[in-house]
Amino acid sequence: MKTFRGILKQSSDLVRLARWFRVRSLKRVRRNSFEGYFRTSTCRKLQLGSGSNELPGWLNTDGNWSVSNAKYLDITEPFPFGDNSFHHIFCEHTIEHIHYNQARAMLLECFRVLSPGGKIRLATPDLKAYLCLYHPEAEAILGDCVTEKFNKNILPGFHAAAHYQPITEQPDAVFVINDIFRNYEHKFIYDYQTLAALLRHAGFNDVTCCEVGASQDEVLCGLETHKDRINGFLTVVVEATKPEPRHE
Repeated sequence: MKTFRGILKQSSDLVRLARWFRVRSLKRVRRNSFEGYFRTSTCRKLQLGSGSNELPGWLNTDGNWSVSNAKYLDITEPFPFGDNSFHHIFCEHTIEHIHYNQARAMLLECFRVLSPGGKIRLATPDLKAYLCLYHPEAEAILGDCVTEKFNKNILPGFHAAAHYQPITEQPDAVFVINDIFRNYEHKFIYDYQTLAALLRHAGFNDVTCCEVGASQDEVLCGLETHKDRINGFLTVVVEATKPEPRHE
């Protein structure tokens, strides 16, 4: 008769075996789902964390299986693509949902799968802009038009769907700052300098800060959905290029 410990070990082995087959199956399905895109695309463009923002001509991917118009891709794992596979990468309001060290590994993968001369574009909540809202001289720092937009558009919209119910009738910047840190499963909020340093660490150069929706590369223009939302001006957008190999 089998001992209880033996039964547990056998059950554990069966669970591990089932997980192994599941992972192999998922990887095979995922690899096959990508092959069609590579067969039909000459200018290959990868979107990470697409959500509902389906971009025509792009390989739209997301880490949520329920996103019907996107291929599944976990950005915290090595990408299932060969080196130099894409010409452009776009990632909007996604990198803040993973830990800092995971983001560093993700950007190394982005660098690997980009072709030399290829460009990456990242959009994420801007720590500096959020904290400047709380500064007593916010208007002098951000400009009258920005603070006016915050007071007229951000606060009423925030108040209508607040995770933190303010004591006062009119919430202020402190609630919005807490919201961006504490909600939406955010793990790390960036400023331009920190994001630029991560990109340079991965090997990118020509790191530049861009306006939301604007780019000198026409392929990267008008991609952000947040430009039409009340928090568009609280977003930092950074582009960078994978350098061409040096010929000596």
